[in-house]
Amino acid sequence: MSTLGDALKALRGVLLLQDEVRALKEVAQAQSERLVRLAEAHSELRDRVSRLEGIIEGAAMASRQRRIEE
Repeated sequence: MSTLGDALKALRGVLLLQDEVRALKEVAQAQSERLVRLAEAHSELRDRVSRLEGIIEGAAMASRQRRIEE
């Protein structure tokens, strides 16, 4: 019976490993979705910073232009 016991023990181990792999796949999928959202947020922030830089540079150029005219 020890052979049968060993076989059942091995089968139980395989089933437990399958559950763990399934759980890891779910975690990886969730992390992937979070990474996508992070990349989108990064892109939006980059665009906002670029617009702010443009506004600041435009204001600085306008200020220099007024000084030259005075």
